[in-house]
Amino acid sequence: MRFITRSRAAVAAVALALAAAPGLALAHQGHHNAAAAATAPTRKVSIDFAAVAGSKPVTCGKPITGLGTASTTAQLTDLRFYVTDVKLLRKGGGSVPLTPLADSQWSYSKGDAAVTLIDLENGTGGCAAEGTKVMNAAVTGTVPKGSYTGISYSVAVPDSLSHTDLTTMPAPLNNTAMAWSWQFGRKFMKIEVSEDGGPAWAEKTFFVHIGSTGCEGNPAAGAGVKCSLPNQDEVTLAKFNPAKQKIDVDLKALLAGVDVTGGTGSAMPMMEMEGMGGTGGCMSDTSSPDCKPIFEALGMKLGTRKTMAQTTFRVVGK
Repeated sequence: MRFITRSRAAVAAVALALAAAPGLALAHQGHHNAAAAATAPTRKVSIDFAAVAGSKPVTCGKPITGLGTASTTAQLTDLRFYVTDVKLLRKGGGSVPLTPLADSQWSYSKGDAAVTLIDLENGTGGCAAEGTKVMNAAVTGTVPKGSYTGISYSVAVPDSLSHTDLTTMPAPLNNTAMAWSWQFGRKFMKIEVSEDGGPAWAEKTFFVHIGSTGCEGNPAAGAGVKCSLPNQDEVTLAKFNPAKQKIDVDLKALLAGVDVTGGTGSAMPMMEMEGMGGTGGCMSDTSSPDCKPIFEALGMKLGTRKTMAQTTFRVVGK
């Protein structure tokens, strides 16, 4: 009887092992796939950006002609923006995310969130007040080897990184020039142009500050922040080869629908909150007359989460 009992136990053990075998096989296959993905061949890519006004390069200290509805001549004061969620579009459909290189003064990642600061001002001329001599014109990282035909990205800071204490975050999220003055948010895009010594403007500087609005919550007290208008500009360029092409940021296209001398956008509520009452431009305020055409040039419909075709970013040869 003892022999029979042991035999039955042995048979039961074998049966359990056989029943578990498919699960073990699947688990083994899963580990194999993960390992294969981790060791898949990759290549380094650089997504390069450049500042232009139409077809002419833009730099600090040199006049920019033909801006806005009055074809105004201006000086660059600032040109910086954050880029996140970069993906290369596969030939035939689908996409793969770009994995950023190690954290640096220009790039930071935490978990699945990664952000790079593009800095196209050089701290000279009109950019001297808040600018820096060191520039960064590229998002760099790796992607699996393959054939890619386009790119998508967002001009934004991921929610988990945007509404955080400036003083405790690493670069590039500790940049004071890119901080909002409320709820620890970030300016996703900061572009400014000023008088060039010609006829006086109604307002000396025209500001384009894009960031989330309609936000509630106090991160200083440990609370999360939710924003009814994220204003995260999602850009898709269907034809793009990072090895042979770069992306122009066209100030002439961005400002085509506004008078940069500051007549229509002065003293908007957001500007008053920033301590800039009496300045012209767009601070992502839904009541600003200058914000509507600027948002449309960026591919966003002001006051909504709707998108449209953008005109500010375009692909050109290197």
